[in-house]
Amino acid sequence: MATRNPSRAPARTLLFIGAFIALTAVAADETKTRFKGVITAVQGDTITVVDQSRTAHTVDVSSDTVYKKTKGLTNVIHEKTDRSVLAAGLPVTVEGAASGDHVDAREISFRSEDLRTTRQIQAGMATTNAEVGAMNKRMDEFGTYEQLDAAEVTFDSGSATLSGKARSDLDAFAAKAKQTHNYAVVLQGFTDATGNAAANQRLSTQRANAVANYLQQHAGLAPGRVRAGDGMGVAPDAGSGSNSGARKVVAKLVVDKGVQAGAKP
Repeated sequence: MATRNPSRAPARTLLFIGAFIALTAVAADETKTRFKGVITAVQGDTITVVDQSRTAHTVDVSSDTVYKKTKGLTNVIHEKTDRSVLAAGLPVTVEGAASGDHVDAREISFRSEDLRTTRQIQAGMATTNAEVGAMNKRMDEFGTYEQLDAAEVTFDSGSATLSGKARSDLDAFAAKAKQTHNYAVVLQGFTDATGNAAANQRLSTQRANAVANYLQQHAGLAPGRVRAGDGMGVAPDAGSGSNSGARKVVAKLVVDKGVQAGAKP
């Protein structure tokens, strides 16, 4: 009868444990990261990206890195491109794994409008001190929004149905939005102080969504420009009891100060 070697099983177990520890150590050295910034240098397979806090990141790209050119405020529409488009001055979003003081890029995305602006600068615009200052200001303001206009529409108690006046006010608000470059619409729904917290949360969300649907389906605003409504529950100025002024949605017309925006000519 064959005799088993009792030392083999523990040996295999030790090998497995050793391999597991090694893999765990490798995983611990790499941390997933995602950040926004502006490319300041491109050298071969390495690019330097300075984020909004002025921290410089060394980003390594490879044949596995995916490059995406996005369109629209929500960046839902995108198309793949190649690394040749990367250039100093281009605002990007980097996703990858941080290892030591380097980031191995898995994906680099950027807005088509920003790429067009960067190419215009490369095409022959002389870099003056004013342009350098403008680039620095743009980097400082990247992701900072400025409110250009606002509209408030109110609702009957317990209702998320838009009145005729509310529709008229939203039509006027949408008309101004259409005359603005690179705008976004932010919506916040509120209730008065009656009812329980859960019901007020649902109702405030329903009211914000009702306004979002009207602006897109009837007032002609592009879906990518209208952000999903936020239900905020009871309004800060609701007081106690029933308050008709607190049963509202506040619509804000904003622009990103870090991109070219403002009134259309």
